[in-house]
Amino acid sequence: MSSTGQPRSPRCAPPPLLALALVVLLALVAGCGSDDDGATGSTTTLDRTTSTARSSTTGGTSGTTSSVSSSTPTPSDGSGTTLDLADQAIVDAYVGYWDARLAANTGTPNPQDPALAQYATGNQLEAVIAETQKNLDEGRAFQAAPNPANFRRVTVVSVDGDRAEVQECFVDDTQVVERSTGRVLNDAVSTQSVLGTLRLVDGSWRVSGSELVQRWEGVAGCALAS
Repeated sequence: MSSTGQPRSPRCAPPPLLALALVVLLALVAGCGSDDDGATGSTTTLDRTTSTARSSTTGGTSGTTSSVSSSTPTPSDGSGTTLDLADQAIVDAYVGYWDARLAANTGTPNPQDPALAQYATGNQLEAVIAETQKNLDEGRAFQAAPNPANFRRVTVVSVDGDRAEVQECFVDDTQVVERSTGRVLNDAVSTQSVLGTLRLVDGSWRVSGSELVQRWEGVAGCALAS
Protein backbone atom coordinates (compact mmCIF):
# COMPACT_ATOMS: atom_id res chain seq x y z
CA MET A 1 0.00 0.00 0.00
CA SER A 2 1.45 3.36 -0.99
CA SER A 3 1.58 6.47 1.19
CA THR A 4 -1.49 7.77 -0.66
CA GLY A 5 -3.54 4.75 0.41
CA GLN A 6 -3.70 3.31 -3.12
CA PRO A 7 -2.71 -0.33 -3.82
CA ARG A 8 0.71 -0.88 -5.32
CA SER A 9 0.80 -2.57 -8.71
CA PRO A 10 2.31 -6.10 -8.77
CA ARG A 11 6.00 -6.27 -9.48
CA CYS A 12 7.39 -8.07 -12.52
CA ALA A 13 9.96 -10.77 -11.84
CA PRO A 14 13.46 -9.57 -12.87
CA PRO A 15 15.73 -11.66 -15.14
CA PRO A 16 18.00 -14.09 -13.22
CA LEU A 17 21.20 -12.06 -13.69
CA LEU A 18 19.48 -8.84 -12.66
CA ALA A 19 17.95 -10.56 -9.64
CA LEU A 20 21.40 -11.78 -8.59
CA ALA A 21 22.80 -8.29 -8.99
CA LEU A 22 19.99 -6.86 -6.89
CA VAL A 23 20.67 -9.42 -4.13
CA VAL A 24 24.34 -8.46 -4.06
CA LEU A 25 23.48 -4.76 -4.07
CA LEU A 26 21.01 -5.18 -1.21
CA ALA A 27 23.59 -7.11 0.79
CA LEU A 28 26.13 -4.32 0.31
CA VAL A 29 23.60 -1.68 1.33
CA ALA A 30 22.61 -3.64 4.45
CA GLY A 31 26.24 -3.98 5.45
CA CYS A 32 26.71 -0.23 5.26
CA GLY A 33 23.55 0.71 7.21
CA SER A 34 23.93 2.82 10.31
CA ASP A 35 22.28 2.20 13.65
CA ASP A 36 19.06 4.05 14.45
CA ASP A 37 20.24 5.60 17.74
CA GLY A 38 21.55 9.01 16.75
CA ALA A 39 22.23 7.83 13.21
CA THR A 40 22.48 10.19 10.30
CA GLY A 41 21.58 9.29 6.74
CA SER A 42 19.58 6.20 7.73
CA THR A 43 17.03 5.02 5.19
CA THR A 44 13.32 4.75 5.86
CA THR A 45 10.52 2.68 4.36
CA LEU A 46 6.77 3.21 4.40
CA ASP A 47 4.76 1.33 6.96
CA ARG A 48 1.91 -0.91 5.97
CA THR A 49 -1.44 0.78 6.68
CA THR A 50 -0.46 4.45 6.80
CA SER A 51 2.36 6.66 5.59
CA THR A 52 4.42 6.30 8.77
CA ALA A 53 8.12 5.68 8.11
CA ARG A 54 9.87 2.71 9.63
CA SER A 55 13.47 3.42 10.59
CA SER A 56 15.90 1.15 8.76
CA THR A 57 18.60 -0.53 10.81
CA THR A 58 21.06 -3.38 10.30
CA GLY A 59 23.67 -5.09 12.41
CA GLY A 60 25.89 -8.09 13.15
CA THR A 61 24.88 -11.70 13.70
CA SER A 62 25.44 -14.20 16.42
CA GLY A 63 24.71 -17.28 14.34
CA THR A 64 21.53 -18.18 16.26
CA THR A 65 18.12 -18.54 14.64
CA SER A 66 14.80 -19.15 16.40
CA SER A 67 11.22 -18.34 15.43
CA VAL A 68 7.67 -18.27 16.69
CA SER A 69 4.31 -17.92 14.94
CA SER A 70 1.95 -15.60 16.78
CA SER A 71 -1.01 -17.66 15.58
CA THR A 72 0.10 -20.72 17.58
CA PRO A 73 0.18 -21.04 21.40
CA THR A 74 3.46 -22.97 21.61
CA PRO A 75 6.65 -21.10 20.64
CA SER A 76 8.36 -23.11 17.93
CA ASP A 77 10.70 -22.74 15.01
CA GLY A 78 8.41 -24.90 12.90
CA SER A 79 10.18 -28.15 13.74
CA GLY A 80 8.77 -28.54 17.25
CA THR A 81 11.72 -26.86 18.98
CA THR A 82 10.65 -24.59 21.83
CA LEU A 83 12.39 -21.21 22.05
CA ASP A 84 14.74 -20.56 24.94
CA LEU A 85 13.77 -17.83 27.39
CA ALA A 86 16.19 -15.26 25.94
CA ASP A 87 14.84 -15.58 22.39
CA GLN A 88 11.26 -15.73 23.67
CA ALA A 89 11.72 -12.38 25.43
CA ILE A 90 12.89 -10.81 22.16
CA VAL A 91 9.97 -12.23 20.17
CA ASP A 92 7.48 -11.19 22.85
CA ALA A 93 8.83 -7.63 22.85
CA TYR A 94 8.67 -7.37 19.05
CA VAL A 95 5.13 -8.73 18.82
CA GLY A 96 4.16 -6.60 21.81
CA TYR A 97 5.23 -3.46 19.96
CA TRP A 98 3.00 -4.09 16.94
CA ASP A 99 0.10 -5.07 19.19
CA ALA A 100 0.60 -1.82 21.16
CA ARG A 101 0.69 0.20 17.92
CA LEU A 102 -2.59 -1.39 16.80
CA ALA A 103 -4.25 -0.78 20.16
CA ALA A 104 -3.09 2.86 20.30
CA ASN A 105 -4.61 3.51 16.86
CA THR A 106 -7.89 1.64 17.34
CA GLY A 107 -11.02 3.56 18.34
CA THR A 108 -9.76 7.05 19.18
CA PRO A 109 -5.98 7.11 18.55
CA ASN A 110 -3.93 7.86 21.66
CA PRO A 111 -0.38 9.08 20.96
CA GLN A 112 0.25 9.19 24.72
CA ASP A 113 -0.49 5.50 25.21
CA PRO A 114 2.21 4.34 27.69
CA ALA A 115 2.48 0.99 25.91
CA LEU A 116 4.20 2.72 22.98
CA ALA A 117 7.12 3.79 25.18
CA GLN A 118 7.07 0.40 26.87
CA TYR A 119 7.76 -1.44 23.61
CA ALA A 120 9.61 1.12 21.43
CA THR A 121 12.62 3.37 21.71
CA GLY A 122 14.55 5.94 19.68
CA ASN A 123 13.42 6.62 16.13
CA GLN A 124 10.77 3.91 16.23
CA LEU A 125 9.09 5.48 19.26
CA GLU A 126 9.15 8.92 17.64
CA ALA A 127 7.68 7.49 14.42
CA VAL A 128 4.81 5.59 16.06
CA ILE A 129 3.85 8.58 18.23
CA ALA A 130 3.85 10.82 15.16
CA GLU A 131 1.77 8.27 13.23
CA THR A 132 -0.77 7.98 16.03
CA GLN A 133 -1.00 11.76 16.40
CA LYS A 134 -1.57 12.11 12.65
CA ASN A 135 -4.36 9.53 12.71
CA LEU A 136 -5.96 11.39 15.63
CA ASP A 137 -5.70 14.77 13.88
CA GLU A 138 -6.98 13.49 10.52
CA GLY A 139 -9.94 11.51 11.85
CA ARG A 140 -8.62 8.03 11.08
CA ALA A 141 -8.31 4.83 13.08
CA PHE A 142 -7.39 1.18 12.65
CA GLN A 143 -9.77 -1.75 12.91
CA ALA A 144 -9.39 -5.49 12.49
CA ALA A 145 -10.52 -7.13 9.26
CA PRO A 146 -13.82 -9.06 9.44
CA ASN A 147 -11.93 -12.34 8.91
CA PRO A 148 -8.32 -11.61 9.86
CA ALA A 149 -5.57 -13.92 8.63
CA ASN A 150 -3.84 -13.87 12.04
CA PHE A 151 -0.52 -14.85 10.51
CA ARG A 152 2.82 -13.66 11.85
CA ARG A 153 6.10 -15.58 12.02
CA VAL A 154 9.01 -13.97 13.87
CA THR A 155 12.54 -15.37 13.69
CA VAL A 156 15.39 -14.25 15.95
CA VAL A 157 18.35 -14.01 13.58
CA SER A 158 20.99 -12.35 15.78
CA VAL A 159 21.72 -11.25 19.32
CA ASP A 160 24.79 -9.12 20.01
CA GLY A 161 24.92 -7.76 23.55
CA ASP A 162 22.14 -5.19 23.93
CA ARG A 163 21.10 -5.44 20.28
CA ALA A 164 18.95 -8.06 18.53
CA GLU A 165 17.54 -8.54 15.05
CA VAL A 166 14.44 -10.43 14.01
CA GLN A 167 12.94 -11.40 10.68
CA GLU A 168 9.16 -11.14 10.47
CA CYS A 169 6.71 -12.56 7.95
CA PHE A 170 3.34 -10.90 8.49
CA VAL A 171 -0.03 -10.80 6.72
CA ASP A 172 -1.32 -7.25 7.08
CA ASP A 173 -5.09 -7.03 6.70
CA THR A 174 -5.73 -4.29 9.25
CA GLN A 175 -8.19 -1.75 7.90
CA VAL A 176 -7.99 2.04 8.09
CA VAL A 177 -11.34 3.72 8.70
CA GLU A 178 -12.79 7.20 8.95
CA ARG A 179 -13.76 7.58 12.62
CA SER A 180 -16.76 9.86 12.12
CA THR A 181 -18.52 7.60 9.63
CA GLY A 182 -16.87 4.19 9.93
CA ARG A 183 -16.14 4.30 6.20
CA VAL A 184 -13.29 1.97 5.23
CA LEU A 185 -10.48 3.96 3.65
CA ASN A 186 -8.03 1.12 3.17
CA ASP A 187 -8.77 -2.60 3.28
CA ALA A 188 -5.92 -3.91 1.14
CA VAL A 189 -4.24 -7.14 2.21
CA SER A 190 -0.52 -7.66 1.82
CA THR A 191 2.17 -10.04 3.04
CA GLN A 192 5.36 -8.40 4.26
CA SER A 193 8.87 -9.53 5.08
CA VAL A 194 10.32 -7.16 7.69
CA LEU A 195 13.71 -6.88 9.37
CA GLY A 196 13.28 -5.58 12.92
CA THR A 197 15.90 -4.27 15.35
CA LEU A 198 15.56 -4.23 19.12
CA ARG A 199 17.59 -2.64 21.89
CA LEU A 200 17.88 -3.76 25.50
CA VAL A 201 16.83 -0.71 27.54
CA ASP A 202 16.73 -0.87 31.35
CA GLY A 203 16.54 -4.65 31.19
CA SER A 204 13.71 -4.80 28.62
CA TRP A 205 13.84 -5.32 24.85
CA ARG A 206 12.30 -2.51 22.83
CA VAL A 207 11.88 -2.09 19.08
CA SER A 208 14.30 0.53 17.78
CA GLY A 209 13.87 0.14 14.03
CA SER A 210 12.27 -1.88 11.25
CA GLU A 211 12.87 -2.22 7.53
CA LEU A 212 10.42 -3.47 4.94
CA VAL A 213 12.38 -6.04 2.93
CA GLN A 214 9.68 -7.29 0.54
CA ARG A 215 5.93 -6.98 0.03
CA TRP A 216 3.45 -9.18 -1.81
CA GLU A 217 -0.20 -8.41 -2.60
CA GLY A 218 -2.64 -10.62 -0.71
CA VAL A 219 -1.65 -13.69 1.31
CA ALA A 220 1.45 -14.73 -0.59
CA GLY A 221 5.25 -14.85 -0.56
CA CYS A 222 6.76 -15.81 2.78
CA ALA A 223 3.31 -16.61 4.22
CA LEU A 224 3.07 -19.55 1.85
CA ALA A 225 6.59 -20.83 2.56
CA SER A 226 6.91 -23.98 4.58
